[in-house]
Amino acid sequence: MATTSLWHIEGSLNDLIKYVENPDKTVEVKDAPSDLSNLFRYVTRDDKTQDKQYVTAINCVKEIALKQMIMTKKQFNKTTGYIAWHGYQSFKPNEVTPEQCHKIGVQLAKEMWGDRFQVIVTTHLDKDHLHNHFCINSVSFIDGKKYDYSRKEMQRLRETSDRICWEHDLSIVKNPSVGTPRAIYEAEKRGEPTKYNLMREAIDFAVEHSVDMKTFHQVMREQGYEVNLNQNRTYWTIKRFGDKKATRMFRLGEEYNHRRVQERIKQKDRIVNYHNYRNFMEETKTTYIRPRPVTFRGSFKRTRRITGLKALYFRYCYLLGFLPEKKQRKPLSPEMREAWRRIDRYSQNIRLICKQDFKTTEDVSNFIASNNEQIKVLEKKRNRIRARMNRTDNPAEKAKYKAQRDDITTVLTAIRKDNKTAKHVLEDSPKIKEDIAKEQRAMQQRFIVQQRNHRSRRRNYEWEKTR
Repeated sequence: MATTSLWHIEGSLNDLIKYVENPDKTVEVKDAPSDLSNLFRYVTRDDKTQDKQYVTAINCVKEIALKQMIMTKKQFNKTTGYIAWHGYQSFKPNEVTPEQCHKIGVQLAKEMWGDRFQVIVTTHLDKDHLHNHFCINSVSFIDGKKYDYSRKEMQRLRETSDRICWEHDLSIVKNPSVGTPRAIYEAEKRGEPTKYNLMREAIDFAVEHSVDMKTFHQVMREQGYEVNLNQNRTYWTIKRFGDKKATRMFRLGEEYNHRRVQERIKQKDRIVNYHNYRNFMEETKTTYIRPRPVTFRGSFKRTRRITGLKALYFRYCYLLGFLPEKKQRKPLSPEMREAWRRIDRYSQNIRLICKQDFKTTEDVSNFIASNNEQIKVLEKKRNRIRARMNRTDNPAEKAKYKAQRDDITTVLTAIRKDNKTAKHVLEDSPKIKEDIAKEQRAMQQRFIVQQRNHRSRRRNYEWEKTR
């Protein structure tokens, strides 16, 4: 079974070629030690390596591939934009040999791009799963047209890879799915709250607190999720309140498809789950606060009111449950629970807002512009000091200039750090307003559902009395 992917590259073509031709990845290693820190020293030993590398160049010479690709770009005057396309073809562990893996990769590259583009194919052997890398020049050496990786081309890549694997008696992916975005994958790997693992947690919690699909649906709503459990649908879906697009539950993992969820609920102890459900519904029940008279001293007119960005961030921290420290609350909407992943960044933002007393985003923009001017002045001053330090041979003067240079560098570092935080304030403010609106909608939705349930229970009670 082989999986494939392709993405564009901007920047240095030389860096990409160095990566895909990295000897540490393309030289086969057998019986490698488990200590990763010794791996690189291990592969350089002559008695432990084989004198071969799995690197093949198509429509170019391997030793001068970079120069040939650059010449093609210059020939057609297309040196800007996407410089290349980088792809991979990955196999299951122990499914193919290095020779077979490389042979399949070269065959795929020739069929896909060999008639018009210059390609380098390498086989990396540094992981348990062998995989091929493709470095494709974005400009064709035939007609100078750029490679267009459209949906049709994506499908052709998958079908060609599957056909070649089938010809080599290898398994293929029957139901290919879109992979998790890299940022979310890395966050999940670190154990941080993301959209998808919060969905998994909510479903796991609902399974532990449900006796049937009706109670499962109610518990999911209380957690801020809307699920479509229509038995006539091929796939059940889940989405957060306010989201336009739903996620098919089977994409969250094998334990979260509709059949498995039903099986998990049936396997649970109904009595235990019923008590869990009742306790959870009691905890989430809206409490009505009875108003009581309060006496205030002073005047509200003279009371200082918090407004602007400071009020926005304080409100956000309260809804997150970060403030106040002694009475933390749990946010209702999944968006707010996911925002905990960025709580350190929000904390830095609000410290700068309070320190600089920002009222509006215009104040933040002016602060950044002022800092940029100050940075230019300090950089010119530091460059003059560096020039004097390089011209003098006196050790005392050199030490004096070095100390002055280091002082300016320290100030510049602090200013740049404040600038970075200020830019975060500008970027985060619209998202914070959106999250607050979603949390308020979740609170309203919960209140509406509870009111509806209360009226239904009231009608049933009155009906029972009339019988």
